[in-house]
Amino acid sequence: MTAPGANFASPQELCGGMVVYDRVYQMPAVVRRVDGLYVELSRPTGMEWRVAFYRLRRATEWEHRQLVAVGRLHRQRQRGLVVGD
Repeated sequence: MTAPGANFASPQELCGGMVVYDRVYQMPAVVRRVDGLYVELSRPTGMEWRVAFYRLRRATEWEHRQLVAVGRLHRQRQRGLVVGD
């Protein structure tokens, strides 16, 4: 098992639902699925992208909490939007 903050040695170490950190975009995300050497990621805001596995590392506990907080903030903002004003 890869320690928090460590890079992944192969895509087989990744699985759906895992929280990882994309070192290029510099943000945590959730693994949606692994497709060969590529991984599909998503954020609670709806942002989705595809990256090579070697760009990722396991998210630290702080980064995991950051991702949860972004999701909570996004849901609060969505509830506060007035449509059709």
